[in-house]
Amino acid sequence: MNPIFKQNIIFFAEVIIPDLRNNTSIEYAFIKNFKQLINGLEPESESKIKLLVKVIDKLSLVYNFQSFEKLSYKQRKKYIDRLFNFPMGKIIGGLTGLRSIVLISYYGIEDVWPSINYHGPVNAQIH
Repeated sequence: MNPIFKQNIIFFAEVIIPDLRNNTSIEYAFIKNFKQLINGLEPESESKIKLLVKVIDKLSLVYNFQSFEKLSYKQRKKYIDRLFNFPMGKIIGGLTGLRSIVLISYYGIEDVWPSINYHGPVNAQIH
């Protein structure tokens, strides 16, 4: 995974799931799940996600006069909230899809399950 892409995904994910901030053990598991999810997509969908992350970074220069990675957490949060109101439906649709992948990647981490009172898959509980 490209280091800039990975970093921007983490920054985006921290806005969606604040518990990821400054939590390297969860971050590692999150990236592992995220990578597995996007690698399982059709190549065209994976390319679109990578393009969307580039667009997020480049639009930051327009909206904030600095790259996405240089924004503070508070600035990133405000910026991402603003993007969810972008005047192009495709951008909003892409952001919604990316947010879904982020949530699936995060809530797929076993260490997170107790915080949401989830005891694991039913078939795992039978054994």
